[in-house]
Amino acid sequence: MHSRNAWKPLALAVGIALALPAAAQSVREDDTPHVYGGGSVGRNDNSEISWSLFGGYQANRWLGAEFGYRDLGRLTIGGVTVDSNAWELVGVGRVPLFDRLSAYGKLGGYMGRSHGGGFNENNTDLTYGLGVEYGFTRNIALRGEWQRYTDLGGGGFGAKNDLDVASLGVIYRFR
Repeated sequence: MHSRNAWKPLALAVGIALALPAAAQSVREDDTPHVYGGGSVGRNDNSEISWSLFGGYQANRWLGAEFGYRDLGRLTIGGVTVDSNAWELVGVGRVPLFDRLSAYGKLGGYMGRSHGGGFNENNTDLTYGLGVEYGFTRNIALRGEWQRYTDLGGGGFGAKNDLDVASLGVIYRFR
């Protein structure tokens, strides 16, 4: 190594050492546990309007949980047009992509109700989804997500259907 270039590794090491405290501070702020609430509006795979209200707890940068209500809109189960809704409890796993952008996945269960054609059916099953979240400020973020509700219906409808919902939502972080 030439003596003129010997300073480069030293300068890199000093730069990293000076940046570590600032990086650690930003990670600590992101890892602060907090409660959040929000809502979304979207469409199911039958092009019907769907909306939701939810609340959650972010335990750390990567893991959280949500509880919410979703009006699933109208769908057809076993040839009958029904209105459906669901209460859900899901775990949320996050992967920070950039400074304010994260990808996330949801996995959990729902308790659904479908009614129409003289039938009322309640069932529980699996729900899962994927999304992205962008934080405009420390407290306000925008979400875009896809979520599936498996095996809605049954009983009097004589059939079960999976339902996909694509939505945009806003959350407020209480910190």
